[in-house]
Formats: sequence, structure tokens, C-alpha cells
Amino acid sequence: MDLSTEFSRLLRCKVANTKANAKYSDKIYLPASYLASLLDSRNRTTRQNGRQAQSAIQRRWQRSNQQERTADISDYIDGDGSQLPSPLIFRLVRKTDMLSRNSSNSSKPGPIYCGVREFSCEEDHVALPEWILGSAELTAGDSISVEFVRPEKGTFAQLQALEAAAADVGDLRALLESHMRTNLTALSIGESFKVPVGGIDHPLTFTVTALEPMDAVDIVDTDLSVDIVHTNNVVSSSKRSGGSSSISDELAPGTSQEITVSAGQSRVFQLHVPAQIKSTDILVTCRPGEDASICASRILRNVDILDNTWFDYSLPSQQPKQIHINQSELPSGSNTIFVAIVGFTSICHASVKVQFDAQPTPKQTQLSNAATAGEAAEKTCENCGSNIPLLRFAMHQAVCERHNIKCPRCTRVFKRGSEEYKQHWHCEICNQAGVQSDQEKHMYFYHQPQTCSCDPACSYESRVELAAHRRAECPERLIECRYCHIIVPQGLPATSLEAKLSSQHEHEWDCGNRSIPCAKCKAYVGIRQVQTHMKLHEMKEQIARANMVPCANRECMRERGDNPLGLCGICFGPLYSGQYDPDNQKLLKRLARNMHIQLTNGCGSKQCRNPHCASGRANSGNSASLSQTEAAAKLVPVLKAYAPLATAANGQSQIDYSSIDLHLCV
Repeated sequence: MDLSTEFSRLLRCKVANTKANAKYSDKIYLPASYLASLLDSRNRTTRQNGRQAQSAIQRRWQRSNQQERTADISDYIDGDGSQLPSPLIFRLVRKTDMLSRNSSNSSKPGPIYCGVREFSCEEDHVALPEWILGSAELTAGDSISVEFVRPEKGTFAQLQALEAAAADVGDLRALLESHMRTNLTALSIGESFKVPVGGIDHPLTFTVTALEPMDAVDIVDTDLSVDIVHTNNVVSSSKRSGGSSSISDELAPGTSQEITVSAGQSRVFQLHVPAQIKSTDILVTCRPGEDASICASRILRNVDILDNTWFDYSLPSQQPKQIHINQSELPSGSNTIFVAIVGFTSICHASVKVQFDAQPTPKQTQLSNAATAGEAAEKTCENCGSNIPLLRFAMHQAVCERHNIKCPRCTRVFKRGSEEYKQHWHCEICNQAGVQSDQEKHMYFYHQPQTCSCDPACSYESRVELAAHRRAECPERLIECRYCHIIVPQGLPATSLEAKLSSQHEHEWDCGNRSIPCAKCKAYVGIRQVQTHMKLHEMKEQIARANMVPCANRECMRERGDNPLGLCGICFGPLYSGQYDPDNQKLLKRLARNMHIQLTNGCGSKQCRNPHCASGRANSGNSASLSQTEAAAKLVPVLKAYAPLATAANGQSQIDYSSIDLHLCV
């Protein structure tokens, strides 16, 4: 079904300068004159339709009654021509394809349907996102026809994933929903669009294979059912081999696991942390002469040397490598952590161990050369720095200077001529101390300038500083959105004060601005305010309960119902009757009969403790029963209090229910 064109204009293509978060949006930039021409065209169409409608009204007026003469022209035309519909959807057609639309040659892509971002482009040009130019096989300077169309709202779409990486995305449907909601305006059969995925270098490509009810549909503010089809060669990452970041195995607490990893490669493990665990320690011990680094994250695609939440970049001489995770650093409930062991030397054999709630190792008290009880006077040795009693200082100094040597940069003491002293090393830049084998890794992590991929101007002096940037404020940092619960880049910091106070970046702030209907009041509330909105409902319910009018029955704490006796629905149930009783005489007789039976015979419940019930008195140890006359005497005050019900038309308003001493078993 071909869409009719309401307005079109021939423009030249150029590449749009879009922001990073709108790189894969389908919104284009048009010149301001295009908007003016579009409005003029719609006004002319409106005037023409208005004249035709006015003629129809006049003909009907001549043969209709007076009521039909009040017909308005707005009843015969479709909307106001001076106002444009929302959203504005345009069809991009190549100049070479305009004369061959009905041709069966489908070697080239068909028309592209898109929205508009701004009418701010230079005259006679249209600015297109780079991915649209590639999908339509266009280059800058090509002429295209920009046609204004109005497709119907879509109800169904079938999308085919072209990359195998789509099978590795945890919640692909939620990812598509988020991307289509914020970046796409329309879809057409045969169209391909790209979806960026955090942690994957290139975006995923999807092709539209089926649509309903038309071949091109509007997807803004509509309930679109989406069916996702994978290509036949898609294999899950758990079955593919050769991937450096695929999950190797699951770590079990309390047991050591031997692994082998080569330089630059990583072994990723999955660790399940129960909710009751207070702390988690991950330890990696490498063989002598070999080294690796350890990092961990709650997101699989975010566990690497530069992208992580917890890390240990310690030098080869510092063993074991250790990551300590407190339960306060994890969300409530059980969590899954992904741990990556990244090799640094050409080959590394390591042992990985996990401990839950490990007790801290008590610090051993080191024996010093302090003076004994009778040796209070001391002197500090300039060579080793120890405090030596004066009586033994001369002998200690002679032996110490002959056998020990102190490093002039870190004051560490070594044995003269020892291998440890020969291997001792200091960084010439930062004075970091270690051994000779630590130099390569230290320079790699701390003294090699790096540039973040988020911005060429975002440069740092070392990988450690770059990792700290990517762990905090980097727009490419992967997060699990607290609102849509998909893993996405966090984006740039939001500019509003509220967003800064809540530590929300661009994606979470935009996602939280969406509105959903409240389940209780049906009012539309921003997702970010849902929790506060529901607390307001709870406060209103608490206030309503605090102002509740209690049941007139002293043995009941329910809310008073709408009945003459001022009882709740449960207490009034045994007294209800469908008989006609305008003066409440029969109701008062039923109340007196029930109370009299209760006082003389009881309710029969073994749990009853009502002192105005025979069963309650018996259960409490009071076996004295009331006679018929005594029971009748106790009814008199209650019946007198309810007397206005039978003697006055508005007797219910004259009763003080709080003063009635009514005790009914419930």
C-alpha cells in the first residue's frame, strides 16, 4: 500500500553533526523554508477543502430543518490545516528512483522513512545522520526528494538481527524498546537500523521484515508488538570458542581453581554471592616469575582492565592479588559478580580462591629491640633505624654497618650483597619501590599516557587514571538503568540540580522522565516520581485510618458502616432483614432478642471473653448466670439510646453512638 505525498521538495544531502547519544537516531535536519512551504501547502489544501465543505453545508441547509442549520464546517473537514500533525514523518527518495518507483528492480534500498529534529539546516540542504546515508547508499551532495507523508500507527513489527552478538544481549527486547522509543520515528519494510550496545565495539543491525497494518508505519506513542528473529548462524557466546571474554566457569567458595592465561587475554568467571554474605574476598596467586591482574564487575560486558568496578593492579612481587567486596557495595538480595583474570606475562599459571565472610588476619606483634624493664635508656641506630639500648648500642652499630645496608630512597634495610638488595628497584618518575621484574608492569599501568574513546580531548597520564575515569564519569560507562533495567552507557552528566543530587546521568534522567499510569489513581506519573507518589497514597490511607469512625460495638475495632445502629458490616450482618421497616421497630426487636440470648445463653465460643456474654463469663471463670429479668434490665440502657430511631424521622442524627454501651460478640 503506497502512501500519498502531501508535500515534497528536492534537497541536497549533507552529513549531520549529531551528538553521541543521537548518533543512530532517524531524525533529520531540514531548512526553515521547508517548514514555511509545508504550512502554506496545508493552508491552501484547507481552504480548498473548506470551500467544498461550505458548499455541502449550503446544499444541506436548503433542504434541512433548523437544527441541521447549526452544522459547523469543522464537522466536514479533517482538522485544522494550520496545525501540523505530530510526529512529522518524511520519506526520503533518491532523485534517480523518482521516475522508477514502480520498477521491479530492488537491487538498491527503498525509500527511507524518518522524523525531523530541527528546521535549522542551511537552505536547499537536508542534514542526515551518517548511518542513514550508509543505509540509503547516499553520499554528501546527492539530491533526494523529501516528502511529507502520514502513515498509520503500527501494530506489529518483525525484526531480524543480522549479527551473532545479538544472542549475547541479556534483555534484547528491552534494549530495542529503549532505542526505538528514543531514536526512531517510523519503520518501513526492508529498512535496516543500528542499535548501539554497551560493551560491544560496533552497533547491532536489525532489518525490518514485516509490518502491520502498512509497509511503512508510525511507531511514536503506539503499542507495537515486536517479534525478533535471529539469523541461522547465530550461536550463543557460551558455545563459541576463541572469545577472550567468554565465561569460563563458576567460582565456588572455599576451593582453589587452577587456571592458565596468556598475556593480554582474560579468563572470566561467574561468582554467585548469597544475600546473607557480608563480605567477599577473591584471591589470585601466581607462580614465581609470572603475573596477572584481577578485576570484577556486576556487568559481564564491563569487566576488563579499564572497565570494572573492583580491581587489583598490584605489581608481580606483591602476592597474592586480592579484591575485597563488602555487601554494602552490592544491591540488596543475592548478586552475580563476573571476575576476570587478565594475564600480563607471556604465560601465567594462577590459583583462584573465593572466601565468604573471611575473618581478617590478626596482625602479628613484631618483636623489637626495645629495652627491658631495667634498660630504659635507648638510642636509634642510623643504619637500620632500630631503637637499641645504650648498653648494647656500640656492639650493634659495629655489626649492623658491616652486615646491613639501607636504601637511601626508601630507608629499607637489606643484607649486604644479598639477591634481594640487587633486585631492589625504584621508579625514576614516581619513586615507587619494588623489584626489577616490577618495572615493566609499573610503567605499563602508571606511566603510559592514554586517551579515552569517549572524547579525543579526554587524555590521562596512565591507565590507572583512565580506568578511574571510566569507572565514574565516563559517558561510555555501562550501567544497569534503575528504571528500564537494561545495560546501557550512562551518557553525559545531567545538567539539572535534581539530577546532580541524585547522581543520575543522561540516560537515567531521560528514562525517568517517562510517564506511566498509577495503578491506584490512574494519573500519569513520571517513573522517577513513582516511589514518592505511592508513598503519598500510603500517607492518605494512614490519615484515613486515623480519622476512621469506629463501630458502635465496643467489642469491634472496624470502621462504622452506613446503617441505623452505627455498626460495621460484620456486626450488622446478623441483624439485617429485607422486611419493610420504615420506623426501625423490627430492627430494634431483633437487636433486643440477640442481646438477651447472648446474656442468658451465650454465643457458644470457647475463645469468647466478652463479660456481657454468658459464654465469655464462663470462659473467664465466672459461672454465675443471669436470670431472664436481670438480662432484660441490662437491655434497657441500650434500647433507650436507640429510641430516637423509632420516634423521630431523623432519629439517626440524634444518636450519640460513642456513648452507647453495646457489647456484641463478633
